[in-house]
Amino acid sequence: MKKPLSIRFLSPSHQRGWIMLEVILCLALFAVVLHLAQRQNQVQWNAIQKMEAQRNRQENQQKQAAMVALTGSSSWLSDQEKKAYPDCQTCSGSQLEGWFYGSLHPVSNATLGGEK
Repeated sequence: MKKPLSIRFLSPSHQRGWIMLEVILCLALFAVVLHLAQRQNQVQWNAIQKMEAQRNRQENQQKQAAMVALTGSSSWLSDQEKKAYPDCQTCSGSQLEGWFYGSLHPVSNATLGGEK
């Protein structure tokens, strides 16, 4: 296989110079590609974190709505009362059974009034 005319007339030291230049250009291109991939990865990670936080907020809102539906009031949400949960000592019989079974199952939109 014949070498191109421009390479045939170059001395071996000049050929090494061109090879070095090609290697540097390839490494620079590789660095640009890696940088772009890293930026895209960061953007995707931020989007995933934002969606996860939004999902957690929605889940907490559903749980609060379920507690309001179970207790009949939202007084347990106020800052004035320092209780984490409503007083369940008044629950007995079917009320206690309802609380127990309500805590076993995830909250659905139908339970909360058909949101979405």
